[in-house]
Order: sequence, then structure tokens, then C-alpha cells
Amino acid sequence: MQLELFEYRRDYLLDSENQIAHFYDILKETEDTISYAEHIDPKKGYAICGMEYEEYVEVKKKLLGGLTYDQILNYLKNTKKEDRLEKYKTLLKFRNIPFDADLFTWHNDDI
Repeated sequence: MQLELFEYRRDYLLDSENQIAHFYDILKETEDTISYAEHIDPKKGYAICGMEYEEYVEVKKKLLGGLTYDQILNYLKNTKKEDRLEKYKTLLKFRNIPFDADLFTWHNDDI
């Protein structure tokens, strides 16, 4: 049996840190979806220690209606960081593309 490997894309739009937290925004794809997520991982002693945050928007590829990964990536790159999530959601709504969006917080006991 031959295993077919498909390289799924992953692009960082932001990857930085300061004394308080590690911040990274990433657009990535799987076989069925394209998702954009903004992450904040606070460092020990800041915010609520051990709490991590992720806000994301996920779209099923079959529902993109012609919109491509590259178009989404370019749109996000050309949008100010603080406006990206909301403007991306607005674009999807305007194009009648259904999506899932949520904000996760979870406690990491290892920190």
C-alpha cells in the first residue's frame, strides 16, 4: 500500500514575544478546512498564570465558493493585525461563506 503525503500549508502572520507573552497568528489548512487563529500564551507570572488563549475562524474548503488559500492569506497580510479577525469574518459573511468561530481559554498546568 502506498501512502500519499500531501503537504498542507501553514503560514505565520505574526510570531513575536515580549516579557509578558508569546503571540502568534497562523493561517493553516487541513484536508477539509482552512483556519486562521490568533494565539496568546502568557508567560509565567503574567495574566492568569497557565491560561492560554486562542481565537479562531475555520472554514470548510468545499464551502469557499472559489476563494483560495492564497487569497485569504493575502487578505489577512494586508489587514492590520488588530482588525484581522473581524474583517475576515466580515469578508466571509459578505461572500455568504459559513464559518465556525470561537475563543478558547484553557488552563495549562505545566506552566
